[in-house]
Formats: sequence, C-alpha cells, structure tokens
Amino acid sequence: MTDYNTYKVNTIAEDVYRSLKKDILNLIIKPGQIITEQYICEKYNISRTPSRDVLKRLKNAGLVFTIPYKANYVTLLNMDNIRQFIYMRIAIETKIIKDVIENLDEELILELDNNLKLQENLLKSDFTAEEFYKIDAEFHKILFEANKKLIIWEQIQKLQVHYTRFRMLDIVAIKNFQAIYEDHKKLVEIIKNRKIDEVDVLVREHLNSGIKRLGDKIYTEFSHYFITEKESDE
Repeated sequence: MTDYNTYKVNTIAEDVYRSLKKDILNLIIKPGQIITEQYICEKYNISRTPSRDVLKRLKNAGLVFTIPYKANYVTLLNMDNIRQFIYMRIAIETKIIKDVIENLDEELILELDNNLKLQENLLKSDFTAEEFYKIDAEFHKILFEANKKLIIWEQIQKLQVHYTRFRMLDIVAIKNFQAIYEDHKKLVEIIKNRKIDEVDVLVREHLNSGIKRLGDKIYTEFSHYFITEKESDE
C-alpha cells in the first residue's frame, strides 16, 4: 500500500510539474511572478508534499529561483544567455542544413513541404501562439532528424530555458507569424536548389530575427521580464 501511495504522489507531482513548466515556457506564468506552495496546492488540489517536490524540480530546471525568507519567483530572462544560445544554434544549424543539402533526398523535401503547408494552413485559421511554436519547432527538428542528429536536438531543447520563453515573447507580443513562415519558405527553397552559399546569412538572420522584431521593447515595455546587465554580471 505504501508503495502504491508513493507512486501515486510521484505521478501527481509529475503531472503538476509538466503543467507548470508548460505554463512558464508559454508565458502564461510570467517571468518574475511569485509562485508559492500554497498557489500550487490550491490550483491543483494537492498536498504540501508533492507541491514542494514540484517547486524543487522547477528550480532544478532553472525555471524558478528562491530568495531566502521571501518567496519563490519564476526566473527572469537573461539576454546574455539568449544571445549565446542563438550563437550556438546558428553554428549548429548552419552545419546541419549544409549537410542536409549535400545528402538531399525526396523524402526530406516532402517532409519540409508538408510542414510548410501546416504553417500556411495554421496562419489562415484561428490559432494559438503555442500551436504555431510547436509547428515551428517541428520544422527545425526535421532537419536534425534528417541528419540523424536527434540527440543534439534533444540537448538543445533541454538548454533553452530562457530562449523558449524569449521566442514565445516574440510570437505573442509581435505576432509577426508571417515573417517566420516566409523565412522557412526561403530556407526550403535554398535547400531544394542546393544554394549552400546562402545558408549562413539566412540562418543567422532567421535565428536573430526575434531580437530584431522585439527591438527596444526588450528594454522598455518588457524590461521587467529581463535580468539587468548589472544583475547578470553578479
């Protein structure tokens, strides 16, 4: 009976953790927002024990931090981390796409075209930012999968605590879904036509486009979502 109860508590904690993580990554729970054991208990109708476990896991994932004797807060976004993560993705995805071009096959072209069609159809419908982000991520995953580099893709997903929320902020605040779609169309054309010399510029521009679209809003309208440069250096 004890083992069953322990399993049940762990299962509940896992479900709650996934739900809260999703809400944090999708900016439903905002950077800097206080998150307490009581909030978790009341929202999910659970006891203190799984609530503490959930908070611990969120801290370990880099999504929550604690100020002793004060409260638990959702971590702020760190622009230095975001820029470095983008730098890493540019380096990796440029290589991935060049390798794709060198080993291009019809099956991959079909997958990319199908994904573009999903994006196109979504843009014509009443969709959520989360739905668009999911198809967007799938587009990039297809390229890694084609190169049998899914382990690298999975590691990238684990690392992008700040970047995922930054991308969601770009999507939610700016809502320029068409621009992201057009970038993907250009990239597929480059791949189809094996224009390997155009890969570097487009990948760099595409992955930096969120910073460009948000512009001064990072330092004005949404400044409270970000760690200041002084805090980042400490």
